Amino acid sequence: MALAREDINFENIKREADVEMLVKNMVQTNNMIAHLKDEQFEMRNEIKRRDETINKLEDDARKDKRWNMVWHNHLNDNIDKTQILLIILFLFNILFTYFMSR
Repeated sequence: MALAREDINFENIKREADVEMLVKNMVQTNNMIAHLKDEQFEMRNEIKRRDETINKLEDDARKDKRWNMVWHNHLNDNIDKTQILLIILFLFNILFTYFMSR
């Protein structure tokens, strides 16, 4: 009754409390959105770094593959030359043995 005599309107108090609560919720929501945007930015940077690393590793793998192919071809050439040399030495040995036995 004392409140009624002092012209305190409970509806106004309730509306002000609701508005204050809405403002607090909006501030919290804005803070959360800002935080999520920061995380999204960090994730984009992380993805860019990961993509750059993957591209670099793929380039290194291509270079290694090329080098391995060159090395493999070089070894095949050496094996071929060695086989030819061994065939020549084998034929020379046969001829030498033949002429020594005569």
